Amino acid sequence: MSAPIRTRTYSPAKLLCTLVLLLTAYFIPRGAQSNADSHLALTYSIVEHATLRIDLYAPYLLDKAEYCGTQSGTCNHFYIDKAPGLSLLMSAAYFPLHFVLWPALMPSSPSADRFLLRYLLTLLTISVCCAAFAALLWRFACNFVDSRAAMLLAIAYALGSMALPFSGLLFSHALCAALLFTAFILLYRHWRSASPYTPAALAGLLVGISTACEYPTAIIGLLLFLYAMLPDHAQAMPGTEAAQVPRAGERDGVGFMAARAVGHGRGRVVRRHVVVAAAFAVGAAIGCAPALIYNAAAFGNPLALGYAHLSDAYYAAGMSHGILGVELPSWQSIWGTSFSPFRGMFVLSPWLLLAVPGLWEMAKRGLKREALLCATVAVSYFLFQAGYVFWDGGASTGPRHYLPALPFLAFPVAFALCNRLMRRVAVLLVAYSVVVMLLVVATNPLFADPHFVSGVGDPLIDQTFHDVVHGVWQNNWANLFGLHGVAALLPLGIGVTLICRRIWLGLLVLP
Repeated sequence: MSAPIRTRTYSPAKLLCTLVLLLTAYFIPRGAQSNADSHLALTYSIVEHATLRIDLYAPYLLDKAEYCGTQSGTCNHFYIDKAPGLSLLMSAAYFPLHFVLWPALMPSSPSADRFLLRYLLTLLTISVCCAAFAALLWRFACNFVDSRAAMLLAIAYALGSMALPFSGLLFSHALCAALLFTAFILLYRHWRSASPYTPAALAGLLVGISTACEYPTAIIGLLLFLYAMLPDHAQAMPGTEAAQVPRAGERDGVGFMAARAVGHGRGRVVRRHVVVAAAFAVGAAIGCAPALIYNAAAFGNPLALGYAHLSDAYYAAGMSHGILGVELPSWQSIWGTSFSPFRGMFVLSPWLLLAVPGLWEMAKRGLKREALLCATVAVSYFLFQAGYVFWDGGASTGPRHYLPALPFLAFPVAFALCNRLMRRVAVLLVAYSVVVMLLVVATNPLFADPHFVSGVGDPLIDQTFHDVVHGVWQNNWANLFGLHGVAALLPLGIGVTLICRRIWLGLLVLP
């Protein structure tokens, strides 16, 4: 009797996660990074010196806040200017590691370039979460479209948008995007759950953590809370069948019992809303509490922000506009954020434009609440981004401040892919975006800040393609083995090709 033939199966979700991790871990950025180094300064101060002050590292930082409390004059006490959430998460990861890591990774001099430690903490706190989110996005999209369309969406977001460079950098925006959309997934399922309070509490916790990492994401958190409160008519009366309200004057028999059932059903829905709202609020409070405690300890008030105490005159002047730097959007910022070659996200990722027909298709399929949420998040956060005085993000690939809302703009694209013509167009647009973002990551994952570097009006031409032509590539693991230039990218190319082939083979056996 012959032995049964074993067929090799591949998990597209695991392979996609591996692909994103490979692309983010292959390159090791060196040199100063103002945003990342500011986050790290607080982490080092907490773990190595048991203080919230970053006085030791302040002379070597551009982004910092100076706060003297009730003292008058200059007190020379410094804190990070940013939301502390990411630094606190890194502290939790770094605390056990600093006992076992090689001393070479932790030089005692505050001026030392700890690029390897920064790289390690980036992988643990940012890259792993972003890679896992890419897999989660594919699995969630599979509930609405076929597996190939879902994979095209996941690849477009993870590899063909500004999410890719920020998945390998110590910025909190990509992490917040993953947390917020995961919260949406939990809330989407809460009406369909027999016990919706746990997913609501977890969603609130993720929103709270995101807010602790990036304060403006509270805008999206509020919209998610309102989404959780909107009635889902398909599930408005759990455990009951659709009943018709009795005609006027009908008081007895079946009509009266039906009216009574409807009344009880509405009462259960109201109680369900109240408990879900409470669970969400408690989770959000727990997630945001560490940031509030930090603000109280550092600035004397849980609602005080480091942005109100900036030490740099240029950034302090910018933040004095409007409400902490946020005012009405200008046409320059609207154009610059969307279609300009300088920071336009639709120039880097033109496939995002398919979100418009995708939202229409979502509504036609009965997902009006979800379509409304995605559209509201996308538009409201775009207005915030365009109204921020530093809308260009400084050193940034695309408008990085918009990144937390990007999954909500990307998700509707999956529904546009149900149209055969649009899918063919999407394949071409996604291919272009993936190539562009891979070149950006392979050369320099951050477009230069025009305040410090002139002549980068079109960063793709002036920076990325310029570096490609002149053979300027980012520091990577292949350099350790004597491979430089284009040759250093060959191991990465082989790995990406093998993983993509296995992803395709895995999709062939799925519907």
